[in-house]
Amino acid sequence: MKRLLAGILLLLLLLPTAALSAELWGPTSAGMMIDEVMGVVDDAYRMEEQEENRLATGAVEAVRRDDAEMAGETYTQRFFFLNGQLTQVTMRLNDTRDFDSMLGFVESLTETMRDQYGKEVDSEVRASGPIRQATVSWIDGNRRISIFLMSQGPDDSLLNVNYQVYVGG
Repeated sequence: MKRLLAGILLLLLLLPTAALSAELWGPTSAGMMIDEVMGVVDDAYRMEEQEENRLATGAVEAVRRDDAEMAGETYTQRFFFLNGQLTQVTMRLNDTRDFDSMLGFVESLTETMRDQYGKEVDSEVRASGPIRQATVSWIDGNRRISIFLMSQGPDDSLLNVNYQVYVGG
């Protein structure tokens, strides 16, 4: 009987973490294979593995979904795999604007993320110079959530929201 109660208690303690994981990765989870991701993500399509779609970690984009929605905006959702297993999901904003306009959006998105994940572990804004950028990050268990905004000159900015596997540090 004690084992049964201990097992139920352990399961109840793990439920919030499992629910949060589902929010971060959508219907996917870290470690899934390409075919598994394709099977659970609506409108996903397979990408040819190309060197320009490779991250510094060696992970390569193999699956993509267009027009994913978050915080009232549409994003291109990119799924990166290392050794055939999902390690990172990146949301790239489709409708980019100049850095100053995007910085206001980053601040708004940061407030939303704070409500969900608590205070960020790091935050930096470099709003002057030839390359301007803003970064905000949270650690949630074995996941790192990051907002990254960058602009070079007056051109449109690049905004990514990344969910990736995090191994302590």
